[in-house]
Amino acid sequence: MCKNNDFIKEITDYIRSVLDEKVTLYPLEKRLSDAIPIAITQNFRLCKGELLGHAVIFAVTNDGNYMSPAILKKAFNLIENKCGCPVILVSDNIASYNIGRLTAQRLNFIVPKKQMFIPSLLVDLKKARATGTDIKDTISPIAQCLVLYHLEVKSIDRYEAKDLMEIFHVSYATINRALRWLSENGLVSLVGKKTKEIRFVCNGKELWKKAMPLLVSPIEKIVYSDFFPDAGLMCGINALSEYTMINKEYQNMFAVGRADMHQSNISTDQKYGSCRIEVWKYAPKLLSHTGTVDKLSLYLSLKDNEDERVQIELDNLINEIKW
Repeated sequence: MCKNNDFIKEITDYIRSVLDEKVTLYPLEKRLSDAIPIAITQNFRLCKGELLGHAVIFAVTNDGNYMSPAILKKAFNLIENKCGCPVILVSDNIASYNIGRLTAQRLNFIVPKKQMFIPSLLVDLKKARATGTDIKDTISPIAQCLVLYHLEVKSIDRYEAKDLMEIFHVSYATINRALRWLSENGLVSLVGKKTKEIRFVCNGKELWKKAMPLLVSPIEKIVYSDFFPDAGLMCGINALSEYTMINKEYQNMFAVGRADMHQSNISTDQKYGSCRIEVWKYAPKLLSHTGTVDKLSLYLSLKDNEDERVQIELDNLINEIKW
């Protein structure tokens, strides 16, 4: 790992806190270091790492104001040409007047615990689908939650990533991946150069029909307990009985998000307990302001149920929605 471990740890901790990414920094290979003029290498400690699935060079320096942004850009272009990956300036000493100049030059930089600006990597991220590094085949919980929120709670058409971060309480990286997945799979388009706006390709029942083959059950696992989870919402057959004519079952059934379940600290069992608890991949309270889970998540949680009565009522549930 690169020397000066305290500052390196400060860098990696900051990246992890902002982007939810674990990054390890290593010294640049000698063959690459030797190919870069000493006038450049003597001013930086060049380390290699991977960020959001992309190889990057971290140019670490004690004085981020030593070179003007214009000269710095030329130096970084040379390093990028030799190494074939973006360069990110890292320093805890960048004057406020220089921040604007670095931004104007579209230079990547990180000031640990203060600011992160990596435009070239964000542009590269649009290509991530081809490499398959950070876009999964199946829909992510937050991507599914975005679609269902738009259908059931409130339109998020023309919202920006920063707005969605506040609504769903997740990092920019998580929202960014979700939006790109939805875009790659034809459910939304992303409009704008610097700041992306989300635009749904269709709405209402048409969007539901288009999205349905891509959506999955929200249930991550099922456990049992003699205690009710505080953040739980009624789910399963008992929730279906709230919306349709099917009868309730005798057992209490609650859905709770994985984070809330972890914080509840209630004892659980794999088989036994008076309460059946569905641990969901996303917080059910994001989509429902009542004591019962939302209709579309409920449908997805029960769509593989083999009981014919359940299937009939699920059809009724969807048909009665006022899109």
